[in-house]
Amino acid sequence: MMVQIVLAQLDPATASNIARIGWSQVVMATATVVMGLAVVVLVFFAARALIAARKAIRRAEEHMDRLAPRTEPLLERATQIATDARDVTDNVRRRVKDLTDTVADLNDSVSRVRDEAEQRVRDFAAVLDVVQKEAERLLLDTAATAHGLSATAESLRRSRDGAAERARPPELRRTTAVTDPAAPSREASAPPASVEEA
Repeated sequence: MMVQIVLAQLDPATASNIARIGWSQVVMATATVVMGLAVVVLVFFAARALIAARKAIRRAEEHMDRLAPRTEPLLERATQIATDARDVTDNVRRRVKDLTDTVADLNDSVSRVRDEAEQRVRDFAAVLDVVQKEAERLLLDTAATAHGLSATAESLRRSRDGAAERARPPELRRTTAVTDPAAPSREASAPPASVEEA
């Protein structure tokens, strides 16, 4: 009311400005009250959340205290399993390395044996070449010797037949001369005349 009296004494433009300022202060005061209430409500809910969290932490600690004796063997067992798994992994790793080394050694041995076998096959092929050449030479020598013996025997037979022919009386001698020394004559294949007469 006092404000209205003061406003009535002032000029209307100033009164209008003062009224606006009053309303803005009322809005500001209302906003401050609302914000204060909101902070109080927020603090209330935060306090309830903290109390609930504290209770949850206590319950969790109680459960942990109850479970601690039960988890101790589980943790020990898990540690033992992890240790065993590490030992198994190390063992498998060693075995794989040994197997890899063995395969590498076998591969080297097979390569060495293969190289030695190839060398032996080459050596054997060289020996076979020498044996074949010697056998060919021996066969050629044998064939040449056989041909020489055959020619010698033919020559001896002809000379014997010629000497026998000259030793016969002239009436019993052959009348045709031998044209082919390799072909046997009819008289040479026939028995001697003395045998026929006898």
